[in-house]
Amino acid sequence: MSFSIETMALLAPAFVAGAVVSIAHVPLGQEVLKRGIIFLDLAVAQFAALGMIAFSVLLNIDEYSYLGMYGPLAAGLIAALICAFTFHALERHAGQYQEPLIGCAFVLSASMSLLLVASDPHGGEAMKSILAGQVLWTDWSDIKIAAPVFIFIFATWHLCRKQREVLFYPLFALAVPFAVNMIGVYLVFASLIFPALATVKFSSYKVISGIAVTMIGYGLGLFLSYVFDWPSGPAIVLLIAFISLVTHSLRLFSGVKVR
Repeated sequence: MSFSIETMALLAPAFVAGAVVSIAHVPLGQEVLKRGIIFLDLAVAQFAALGMIAFSVLLNIDEYSYLGMYGPLAAGLIAALICAFTFHALERHAGQYQEPLIGCAFVLSASMSLLLVASDPHGGEAMKSILAGQVLWTDWSDIKIAAPVFIFIFATWHLCRKQREVLFYPLFALAVPFAVNMIGVYLVFASLIFPALATVKFSSYKVISGIAVTMIGYGLGLFLSYVFDWPSGPAIVLLIAFISLVTHSLRLFSGVKVR
């Protein structure tokens, strides 16, 4: 199977979507790892998915109308904000039980999503789309909407270092629904946690290195999904995981200090 200029043009929006998402997800993922709340991204992403599914299933609005196109995203954003601020409040009171509670929230929201789509003849396909993502169908219009959001998150995170404790949950809740809408829940988790694990032993340039890991994973994943006709989302997840493992192993077993 030839890899032509036309093929590169077809895959370009998906690759750029990964780059746009990674500039916010890499630093936020490193903060998630630092705080030890690994289930947070899955829970918030699943709540965002629940909001999107609830909007689509319960309201049954024409998907080609303005409200049908952007309503699910708005519903996902509201659900993610509610979820994130609830976890922020729990952080002060739950103590060692915060992570189990976040895990419980993920399971409950996933179960509610399944119940909502149970009677929908297209429910299975909708769940698959939200979980595994449809990154290959991302177009430039999606990126034009999402890019300013992720650039804002990246700039705010790095310019307001002293306010990170307060900003973390709102920025996280803002990032996740836009990412879920473009790349799906699985890739949201992969782009947050795998690069953070890959660079956990780095002494500096952690964000740049994490973005590089993500983008190599995206590029190879998209290439292999095209060559072997694999689903693009799961292929990218596997490649990000593999590149993260290689990066972490090289850093761990080398005697060179990363600067």
